[in-house]
Amino acid sequence: MSSSADSLPPPFPLDWSSFQERPVAAPVELLSPAAELAAALQRCRRELTAERAAAADAAAKARADAAEQAVLVHQLAAALDRHDQALADAGLERARKTLRIVHKQMLTALEDSGLSVVDPLGRPFREIADSVEVLAWRHGDEFDGEVVAETLKPIIRHGAEVIRQGEVIMGAPAPDSDEEDV
Repeated sequence: MSSSADSLPPPFPLDWSSFQERPVAAPVELLSPAAELAAALQRCRRELTAERAAAADAAAKARADAAEQAVLVHQLAAALDRHDQALADAGLERARKTLRIVHKQMLTALEDSGLSVVDPLGRPFREIADSVEVLAWRHGDEFDGEVVAETLKPIIRHGAEVIRQGEVIMGAPAPDSDEEDV
């Protein structure tokens, strides 16, 4: 059985002249699914590489900032040592003890994050040569070899890696005047 709609002619004849040309945006290049997947993977790899680089930069900055804090903690201890007697004489024993406790807590927090503060004072040069920058030399009879005479900034390590070199003044025996005359 056929419907009556199948037997009627269309209301008007359709052909290509019935359509008008329209402007098209940018031409579209059709890629195979494999090529599209490869392009998407390359884009993801570039983004991942950029994120990894940003994370590495942020970690390096955080380590540098933590190393700077570690140096300041060491300098606080040195200041407390220098002024220990003056604080006691001024009747500030309680304040001195409080500052010592805070210093110890700061040092513990640094160590918990994997940082260690190494004071090379009195150590032979050959042990710490790769970990310090020598800013000056002192010669005197109190030195029996090349040793660290004064620590200006300590060595900061993260695990076994030196992340900030120390700054030291080295001590060495006084040169013999007899040997210079020979």
